Amino acid sequence: MGQLSDIRRMITSRKYIREFAEDYAGRYGKNPKEVLQDILQAKKLNHISFGEYEWIGHYDLSPEQKKTVSTLWTRMEFRKMFTDRRYIGMLMNKYIFSKVFAEFYGRRCAQASEVDGDLLKRLGENGGHVVYKPNCKGMGKGIRVLPVTTAQEIDEALECIRSEGNGIVEEYICQNKVLSELYPKAVSVIRFYSVCSPQGSFLFAPVLTVAHQNEISNGCQDALTSMVDIRTGEVLTQAVDQNEMVEYETHPVTGKAFRGVMLPFWEETIAMMRKVVPLASKISNIGWDVAITGEGPMLVEANTIPGFTTAQYSGFGSITQGYGYQPLFDAVHGIGFEVDRRFEKVVLKL
Repeated sequence: MGQLSDIRRMITSRKYIREFAEDYAGRYGKNPKEVLQDILQAKKLNHISFGEYEWIGHYDLSPEQKKTVSTLWTRMEFRKMFTDRRYIGMLMNKYIFSKVFAEFYGRRCAQASEVDGDLLKRLGENGGHVVYKPNCKGMGKGIRVLPVTTAQEIDEALECIRSEGNGIVEEYICQNKVLSELYPKAVSVIRFYSVCSPQGSFLFAPVLTVAHQNEISNGCQDALTSMVDIRTGEVLTQAVDQNEMVEYETHPVTGKAFRGVMLPFWEETIAMMRKVVPLASKISNIGWDVAITGEGPMLVEANTIPGFTTAQYSGFGSITQGYGYQPLFDAVHGIGFEVDRRFEKVVLKL
């Protein structure tokens, strides 16, 4: 019976792969049989998903480039081998995170259960808003930006916070003027990735994430993302909506160009990350979100299973000569990584 079930699953899986290959070939003008063979080979190599396959532009990569593609599966293997799960809570619980990284957090934070009207008023002194976040949810879910200028707004904010349950309430971040000019309604963030293993620690693939229309900049829901030169802080690319795969040379609301923007306080940001990453070196792969204020950088939060979509987007492939980031995760095979010309704009050894 078990063998029969396995056969049925394999037949169903092949059906979905074949349908995807036919659809992909039709949309991109490719040969369906060649696409089918390519994705079957890719799945054997690194269990690539349909979304990753299309986003990366896998079909058009050379055989050598395809070997360097990092997928959710290969990164999970890396995390299983090198992460000490006893430390994950300090990133997943946002209140604990604010205390562990207090030196770099840069704003007041309280547990939602401790908040009253007077505390909300004090937290809202910097801009008239506070931010509520669920303690352990990711992907931007449940975050609320709440006005707290008037007595009525404070009462409404308290009602919202109490209805949401366990979480944190913190001061609203007032971002630097350069980023406000790109989009003023939400705090833009720079997503850094880090890997730590016996083969070394690296900071890599900084991604500028700017909200499209909403009050929260989150790549999983409503954001435009661009790659940044890790050594200079210059935005290297146009932005892409990673949910729609639509590219923008300028922000659709403000009309400001993405490419060429020089992010302020970049040396200070990298110096901060050189201090931050070692504090969490027991967690092998982290996505760090950083905001830049008028006074300098501050940590927003960190993710233990970070989204990696933008980093390997086909439209940004010229930055790494078409190569993916899997070499940074090849420590699972005892293979070290050295920064070379392909990765000099996007990888720093720590």
